[in-house]
Amino acid sequence: MRQADLGRKPGGPLYHRIRQDILAQIRRGDFEPGDQLPSENQLCTQYGVSVTTARRALLELVKEGVVQRKAGVGTMVAPQVRQARLSFISIDYVNDAWRHISSAMGEVTAGIGEYAWQHDAALNIIGIGEDEAATYLRGLTEERSVDGVLLRTANDIHEEYLEILEQAGLPYVVIKRHIPGREMNCVISDDILGARIATSHLLSLGHNRIGFVCAKPHITLGRERLTGYRTALMAEGIGFDSALVRQEPHFTMEMGYRAVKSLLQAPAPPSAIFVASDTMALGGYQAAWDLGLRIPDDVAFVGYDDLASAAVLQPPLTTIRTSYYDFGRLATQLLLDIIDGRELAPQRRVIQPTLVVRESAKRSESVARTPAVQKEMRSAAPVSGSVPIQKRLSGRVVVSLGPNDEVMQAIIGAYEAEGAHVMPDTSFPQKGDYGTRSSEKNDVPGLARAFERHGRADLLLCTFNLEPNLDMSWSQAVGYGRTAATRMSERGLGRLVYVAALETDDTFVGKAKYSAARAGLAQVVKTLAAEWTPKGIGINALIVCKPLRVEDIIGPAVFLASDEAASISGEVLAVGEPEL
Repeated sequence: MRQADLGRKPGGPLYHRIRQDILAQIRRGDFEPGDQLPSENQLCTQYGVSVTTARRALLELVKEGVVQRKAGVGTMVAPQVRQARLSFISIDYVNDAWRHISSAMGEVTAGIGEYAWQHDAALNIIGIGEDEAATYLRGLTEERSVDGVLLRTANDIHEEYLEILEQAGLPYVVIKRHIPGREMNCVISDDILGARIATSHLLSLGHNRIGFVCAKPHITLGRERLTGYRTALMAEGIGFDSALVRQEPHFTMEMGYRAVKSLLQAPAPPSAIFVASDTMALGGYQAAWDLGLRIPDDVAFVGYDDLASAAVLQPPLTTIRTSYYDFGRLATQLLLDIIDGRELAPQRRVIQPTLVVRESAKRSESVARTPAVQKEMRSAAPVSGSVPIQKRLSGRVVVSLGPNDEVMQAIIGAYEAEGAHVMPDTSFPQKGDYGTRSSEKNDVPGLARAFERHGRADLLLCTFNLEPNLDMSWSQAVGYGRTAATRMSERGLGRLVYVAALETDDTFVGKAKYSAARAGLAQVVKTLAAEWTPKGIGINALIVCKPLRVEDIIGPAVFLASDEAASISGEVLAVGEPEL
């Protein structure tokens, strides 16, 4: 490769581009361990650079352990080619859906991790705030501690980030974000096409009044999904109605609940809703249930992303598939190809969205009914031969452990209103010891009484205050959970739901305390779920921030106990989360 060719390589000083090119040749196998590299003079001729530049490139490789220099012999490739070093940097995801339902982050990280592992690449993962991202990236380019960077941002990618990396010649790939019209390394989906496919599917079923729910209207992804929705309507000669659109600040279950409920309570509600996020669709389902509506009989749903939870909802969610796992895997593959010189930057990879048809959408009836009329029809006395509508927790036996506070009272009241029989046990300790006490009696006290009265129990609900347990070690917390799960397994229970309350405020200290508590709880729940879900026990949690409106707890708490969440495990939902 000559100097003219180096001009087409990623930016940075000439010595670094030569270093990068030699490293790529070694990693590709053009030079094998023990092979002698061209001399400094040969490199000068090959690349058209000075001796100083060629020497600097080789010294960088020596410092990294890639090559070895021997006096009087020359420069040889090290006996073992070192791993490529990758960094996955998540920028400003404090408030986003990753913090509410971890499925998406888990899938993208799995795709990254699996490909990196299969190709012997070292990987580190870091999360940083948007205000510190530019400084962090500059430091990374100066240290040269990694060979390439994977970037995932909550909002649109800043061009400044790309310029920092490109000017330093550090390979990068951006996941699920792009800047229209700018050349850059990225893996994206065609969100305009995906939204159009989703809306067109509902139109093909006869729906002509279709709601649209999305988030972050200020970023490219949000704008493109709205464009696809409008384009599909236009193609069918249906005018755009802004009254059917709800755009929220974040892709969260709570925001989805609020948006869908607002649409369904409108004077002229839609018969179908395209919720451009599966996470928000979870909240949308809850809103429909709370209004007494049936899915898809009264309102049809189509989601977006095809998260793992979409397939296990009741009814399973029709959605647009753009696999987060594939995003992670393809981005890592592209980054390694750029590092190894198999691909020349900039490169754009586009994942084509596909429609996954399940049971949340059906053909529209000719006569639309408002939610109020639909609810009234179902609550009326059944006519001869009809079957009364079952409540969501009808016949379920729930054992609740924890203090008789406002949180517990609200949940018990909601469970009983939905048909459950709840057996509270307020004697259970709050500071720490779920494990010791149940071990001493070889049971959870409430479970013993439940089996005496009913011969069974269906769900164990544990409410506790996080405040006195913040100093608990991870091993202690997991140990207590394992004890509870063991007792459940012995008794044949299928589900454990934690409800963790935490006093917080809008101060920096309050927000930091919340972030740490939520992250710790999520790690404990995911660890327990990984162990016990294969044994038939689902484990989820609800984190509740005080002060709060008690009625806000009810929807998520009932959802976690309902059939709709029967196949969900390892998730942490949040109520009253502070703005971080």
